[in-house]
Amino acid sequence: MVSIYSWHLFGLEFHYMKNIGFRAHDLGKFSNFCSLANEVSQFRSEAFIHLAIQKALQNPPKTKDYTAEYFVSAREDLAQKGARIAVLGCYINPVHPDPAIRDEQLSNFEHCLRLSKEIGCLMVGTETGSLQPNCSYDLGTSEPQVLTTFYHSIERLLKTAEEYKATIGIEAVSRQHTISTVARMAKLVETFDSPYLKIIYDPINLVPWTGIPEEDGTARAVPSKQAQKAYFCEALDAFGDKIGVLHVKDYRLNDQGWKIGDLPVGTGVLDWEGLNRELEKRNISVPWLLENIDVTTLRQTLLNLDTF
Repeated sequence: MVSIYSWHLFGLEFHYMKNIGFRAHDLGKFSNFCSLANEVSQFRSEAFIHLAIQKALQNPPKTKDYTAEYFVSAREDLAQKGARIAVLGCYINPVHPDPAIRDEQLSNFEHCLRLSKEIGCLMVGTETGSLQPNCSYDLGTSEPQVLTTFYHSIERLLKTAEEYKATIGIEAVSRQHTISTVARMAKLVETFDSPYLKIIYDPINLVPWTGIPEEDGTARAVPSKQAQKAYFCEALDAFGDKIGVLHVKDYRLNDQGWKIGDLPVGTGVLDWEGLNRELEKRNISVPWLLENIDVTTLRQTLLNLDTF
């Protein structure tokens, strides 16, 4: 089975064969973009990547010092080996408790939006932060005033995105971050109904910390197919048409019943084949970007994913 990805980017339409790519810094830390591109090409002749420059490169410039020339050079170096940037990672804390630091981080994100065409990315991505400066768990993050702060940040970023015809990618994280549930994500995209706001859908991130619930509210070590289908459909029905990229990893529950959510795909309990069926039903055709990969088993992982 072959899927075709259809994208409208900078006013042009592009079609791609089913493309499973990677989070670049999972492959290593590289001296330059050519070295990164060479490593990507060892596993895929053409691939989208999630590129967080600060994590993927040795001695990168500071975000505020990115230039158009630097981004054009990066795009060209990657393209020589068939690598395209699906997500330019600029992960900030848009609800940082220090307004001055929050403003600085939002400015960095806006800088990436202004230059996004130069590097050819589909979107500039971030998670949604917490009251802790490092985005770790804080009970107060779920309070309404924090969500209001986040909305103000998104409103600001969207003004830049719309001016430069750039796309913001938003990634949710259960319990820990401001956007932590399907309902909150659905409300976000309803409130900001803009073509320049898309979702980075990470189904593992949204799994509750106690696992995917069964119909009766219990959680099993391996959730049933029915429970997983209900879990997928809740999200896809709520915001499927806003998904721009899929993050692909896996999870399981530890002996105390808490989620371990940073496993390579295929080493946990998520029914990825079942999710693929639901995506196909809805014609949601977007790049799949692998996270937390094990390079030693990556080729077999790709073979497994290509079978459905």
